[in-house]
Amino acid sequence: MKCSSFLTVGALLLTALHLQAQPSPELTMEIYNSNIQVITSGIINKSMLDKAMERNGNAIGTRSKASANTRSTSTTGSTAYTSTPSLRQQTVQSYVSRLKSSDPGGAQVVNTAFGPGKYDYGQVYRTILAGTGLRDNDAADALAAYMLMGYAIVHNIQDGRAITVPMARSVRAQVAPLLAVNTLARNRAAQVGEEMKLQTVIVQGGWQSALKQGKLPAYQQGIGNLFKTQYGLDLRALKLTSQGFAQR
Repeated sequence: MKCSSFLTVGALLLTALHLQAQPSPELTMEIYNSNIQVITSGIINKSMLDKAMERNGNAIGTRSKASANTRSTSTTGSTAYTSTPSLRQQTVQSYVSRLKSSDPGGAQVVNTAFGPGKYDYGQVYRTILAGTGLRDNDAADALAAYMLMGYAIVHNIQDGRAITVPMARSVRAQVAPLLAVNTLARNRAAQVGEEMKLQTVIVQGGWQSALKQGKLPAYQQGIGNLFKTQYGLDLRALKLTSQGFAQR
């Protein structure tokens, strides 16, 4: 996540939303709250995250990053997939359909930005990934990118150079087993990966809106509270190291 990084991505997203459709931080939170449980249902839970954190704590100073990656790959198998324009549009339309009943305004904003003939969220996502060492079309990498985005928002890390390749890849090694033990998620890697990518882009857009509108503290609190409510994960109590997430 390179410098200018998040701010550059925000500029791309604002272009995608044609400015007049830019989501407010409040609207982004509504969109996020309406969809996130559906997207990650059964993938992330507190006990699994606790185990991942414990493994991380035991691993610090005792094994190399390369061995961590090798172990992760050998035990979880591939979560890579092929992304196509058709798949990305299916992802957008599924996302919009879920939103319509509970949040028509949010559904309209997402469709205006990323619907047929509009901006490709994949382009924004690839910019977010720049410099992280994470791969574009891989469900475990997408889950790691989403977790890192939540962490960056809560801690307001605007300089993408602060999140290094070893950090990002170690988070990927931590979250990959969450997919490995979930048969449904593993078998639907493409759907999970694309929805996490879209959600990451939308939440990042809300972050940029919060910065522009002077509403950053409320947005940070909202994202932090949702991670804690949904997953029992207090991002504010974590630090990001070359070995991944660890307790402060």
